[in-house]
Amino acid sequence: MAGLSIENARKSFGETQVLHGVSIDVADGEFAVIVGPSGCGKSTLLRAVAGLEALTEGRIVIGGRDVTDLPPSARGIAMVFQSYALYPHLTVYENMAFALRIAKVDKSAIDVAVRGAAAILNIEGLLERKPAALSGGQRQRVAIGRAIVRQPQIFLFDEPLSNLDADLRVRMRYEFAALHKTLGTTTLYVTHDQVEAMTLADRIIVLRDGIIEQVGTPREIYAQPANIFVAQFLGTPRMNIIPAVLTDHRQARLDNGREIKLPAMADTLAPGARVSVGIRPEDVRIGAAPDALPFTIRFVERLGGLATVHLQADGEPIACQLRDDIHLIEGQTVAVQLPSDRLHLFDAHGAALAREARK
Repeated sequence: MAGLSIENARKSFGETQVLHGVSIDVADGEFAVIVGPSGCGKSTLLRAVAGLEALTEGRIVIGGRDVTDLPPSARGIAMVFQSYALYPHLTVYENMAFALRIAKVDKSAIDVAVRGAAAILNIEGLLERKPAALSGGQRQRVAIGRAIVRQPQIFLFDEPLSNLDADLRVRMRYEFAALHKTLGTTTLYVTHDQVEAMTLADRIIVLRDGIIEQVGTPREIYAQPANIFVAQFLGTPRMNIIPAVLTDHRQARLDNGREIKLPAMADTLAPGARVSVGIRPEDVRIGAAPDALPFTIRFVERLGGLATVHLQADGEPIACQLRDDIHLIEGQTVAVQLPSDRLHLFDAHGAALAREARK
C-alpha cells in the first residue's frame, strides 16, 4: 500500500480550465471520496491520477514516488470504471486474469490470484460465465475483482455504482466498505452521490468547478460546513437557508419581517450585516414555544416512518423532517421553532462563521 499526494493539479482543455490548482493528500490505507456536482472535475482528476489524462500543471506522487509522467501501467494503481469495461467475449475468469496474463505472470499464480479475489467477492460460481449472463451487480464485482488481482497500491473508483438500481446501490455500498476493511488498500473514490460519500468515506473532498470547497470527515463536513454550497450539497433534505439582517449581536430580522435569536458566533458581525441563517430540516421543531413562529404547511412527503414537511411564511419556505407520527394537514398553520443552538450562520459571501463542533 501507499499514500497519494496530488499537488497543485491544473487541467485545461483548450481555453477551458477544469482543475484550478487542486491539492489533496490521501493517507496510506485511507478511503477518500471526492464528491461534487456533475461537471466539477471529479472524473478528470481521477483520470489524471490514473495516468489517463495528462495534467497541464502539477504533480502526482504515489508512495513517495513522482508518477506524473509515468504510463498507467507503471503507477501501481487499478481503476474501476462506471461502465465496468469488461471484455464481452471473455469469461469472468479470463476478464479477471487478463492484466496478469499480459504481464506474463505464471499461470499458477494467476489462478491463485483470480480464485482468491473471487472468494473475497463471493463470485466463485460465476467464473465460467460471460458478462452478458451477469446482473449489473455481478458485473461490478467482476470489475472490482479484476482490480484486486493486480494487488495495486491504490484503488481508483469512478462512480462505480451509478448504473445500479437503488436497492443494489445500498447493498454494494456495504460491500465496498467491507472490502476496504478486508484489504486496507488506499482508495480514491469519485461520486456525485452525497449518500455514498457520507457512508463510505474516512474523509470527504468536496469539489466545485475544479476547486476544493472543503476537506474533512463526514461528521465534520455535515456539522461544520465551510460555506452554503457544502451545507446544501451534503444532507437530504438539504439545509434550509434563510436570508436575514442582524438587528443586534444576537437577533436577526428575516426578509418577511419576523425576528429570530442567533447563536454566539453572531457576535463577530455588526448590526445591519446581511447574513444567511442555516438550519438542518431535522433540527426544525413543530410545537408551541415562546419564540416559535407561525408557518403554513404547504406539502407533506410521507416516507414510511419519516415525513418531510414543507412550510412557508410570507414567501419564506423551509423544510422540517420528523417522525410521521403526528397528524399534519396541508394548509394548517403550525408553530415552528428554529433553536438558536442548532443554527448555522453564513456571511454575505456565503462563508460559514465559526461554530463549536456538535457533540
